[in-house]
Amino acid sequence: MTTGDFDDAIVMRFREAQEAAVLEVADQGLLTLASLVASGAIDVAPSFQRRDRWDTHRQSLLIESLLSNIPVPPVYLAEDAARMGSYAVIDGKQRLTSISAFFSDELQLRGLSRFPVLNGYRYSDLPDGVRNPLGMKSLRVTTLLRQSDEALKHEVFLRLNTGGEVLNAQEIRNVAYRGPLNDLIVSLGENVFLRKQFKVEPPNSQAYRQMMDVEFVLRFFMLSETWRTFSGGLRDELDRFMAERRFAAASELEPLRRRFEDAMADAQAIWGDRAFKRPGRDQALAGLFDAEMIGLVALSPKQRKALRSKAAEVVQATDALFADPDFDENVRRATNTPQRLRDRTNSMIEALSRVAS
Repeated sequence: MTTGDFDDAIVMRFREAQEAAVLEVADQGLLTLASLVASGAIDVAPSFQRRDRWDTHRQSLLIESLLSNIPVPPVYLAEDAARMGSYAVIDGKQRLTSISAFFSDELQLRGLSRFPVLNGYRYSDLPDGVRNPLGMKSLRVTTLLRQSDEALKHEVFLRLNTGGEVLNAQEIRNVAYRGPLNDLIVSLGENVFLRKQFKVEPPNSQAYRQMMDVEFVLRFFMLSETWRTFSGGLRDELDRFMAERRFAAASELEPLRRRFEDAMADAQAIWGDRAFKRPGRDQALAGLFDAEMIGLVALSPKQRKALRSKAAEVVQATDALFADPDFDENVRRATNTPQRLRDRTNSMIEALSRVAS
């Protein structure tokens, strides 16, 4: 390729990049934005978004910034390609959620330092001389119009968000590997028993905000198939599982769904509140979750049915495993070490098989 050809290729790539993003920039009134969020025209929780993170104090500080005329970063939206007048939030979810909550009187201000006199106030409590001008204030909104490349909004989300409050691994997967598999694990992450055992309490617990429930579903899918050959590097293996099956067909996803739901139902019926927990402790462990869930999958339906009728014996057999210091270590320390994974899982399978026989 000649220098001229190389330059032409660069220019062509630049033009393609410019055409991929069709932008509209406008200043929108706060009341208008609040109304659009309340009506659902602006979707503050698209599938690729992170879960809520701001508490009341942080929301109040945003309102205080608006009251103090302190600049607030712009919001980025993506127009829905299928529905005119509908938008997904790429960046600014917390800001829009806070504005919507305040203007709908759901947010009571607290922790203000520049306007301490307004602590305890809601929007409707403000005097007209403050309430009306505040509603007229505007926020810069940049919108990726529907003509833009569909994949671009997800890349924009990653670039904007990883430059601020860092996303954890599961939040990134929720964006990078969007598709039918991701939809499935997010749905299964709502399992009531799973959330109860690991104290994933929507909407404010840290475990919920970090999508721990969703990651446990993915962890089960991946390890239930690879625990015998798992070579370590949990994060990479979870990423690989998502990448390889991102667009799996419904016929491939349905067995995964049944595998998780059946194992979780058996775990609840057999161990009850003791599921995934060491004797005498109220903290669920990822290592014990692996052993019990994979142990159930390794058994036949007949054996699992037998275990349901012998729940008390299963609990005793599980407790007895902790008399072995090695098993106790295997479920608590360096749980992603391949040998520890295999050892604890084999021990659990042997124990469950004895009770089921």
